[in-house]
Amino acid sequence: MAANVRNIEAIREFRASLIVFMDDAVAAVDSMAREAQRALAWIEQDRPHYWEAQTRRAFDQVGATRTAYETCRMRTVAGRRSSCIEEKQAFEKAKRRLEFCHGQKERVQRWAVKTLRESDEFRTRLSRMRRLLESDVPKAIALLQETAEILESYAHIAPPESD
Repeated sequence: MAANVRNIEAIREFRASLIVFMDDAVAAVDSMAREAQRALAWIEQDRPHYWEAQTRRAFDQVGATRTAYETCRMRTVAGRRSSCIEEKQAFEKAKRRLEFCHGQKERVQRWAVKTLRESDEFRTRLSRMRRLLESDVPKAIALLQETAEILESYAHIAPPESD
């Protein structure tokens, strides 16, 4: 097998670029792993607590508006009962909010399962990439260094004298 190497410095420059790439790629993989973990924590921990608190508030609001509505319905002014339209609307709105909060809690639970599954797959792929960056790329860098050194030593050998 014949080689036609014209510029040994190009090998060294490529090696230096590969080192920079490896450093940048390792930093990017680490950053992606942190972001994936942050997103998973948000959907698994933060959102369930948030919607649990919102559900409690909505439940309390339903109770308060129901009491106001019932109180209004029992009240009579000048022998007439009040229409209680505003109280009824507030009660209905509070019930809708409570239903919405329950729905959000269920959605968060479903998305947490899906997100965990996707996050596991993503972390698996990141670990493959990290292994490549930690083993194969350093081997390639070492091979390029060795190749450049061998070629330089070969270039310094005087050509054989002809007879």
